[in-house]
Amino acid sequence: MSELISKEEAKLAWANGKKLQIANTIVGEDFYDMDDSNTTLNIFDLDFYKFRLKPRTITINGIEVPAPFEPKHGDDIWFLNPDYGCGYADGDYDPAESVIQFGVWQTEDEIKQVVSALRSVFKGGV
Repeated sequence: MSELISKEEAKLAWANGKKLQIANTIVGEDFYDMDDSNTTLNIFDLDFYKFRLKPRTITINGIEVPAPFEPKHGDDIWFLNPDYGCGYADGDYDPAESVIQFGVWQTEDEIKQVVSALRSVFKGGV
C-alpha cells in the first residue's frame, strides 16, 4: 500500500503530471484514481480527502500486479522463492547477500498477487 502524502505534496505531484489516488474520509471511500479531466485546484484545500501517489503496477499474463520496488539495505522485503510451497519468502534486504533476480515487493499481499499471476501462466501445465 502506498503511503499518504500531504495536500501540498499532492498538489505539487499533480502539477508535475504524477498520477494520484484520493479517498473521501467522510463517506469512507477506498482510494480511487483521481480524474485529471475534471479536477480543480480546490480539491487540495478540502480536509476530507486523503491523497497518495498511484501505486506503480506491471502486467503479468494480462493481470495487473504491484511493481517491484528498489529496496535499501535493511528494508523488509518479499521475494519469489520456489523452495517454499507458497512460492515466496521474506527477509531483510542485504545487497551483499541477496540473490534476488526477479524483484522484491514491500508486503506479503503484493507478493501473493505476483505469485498468483505467475501461476496463472502455467495453470494446468505441470
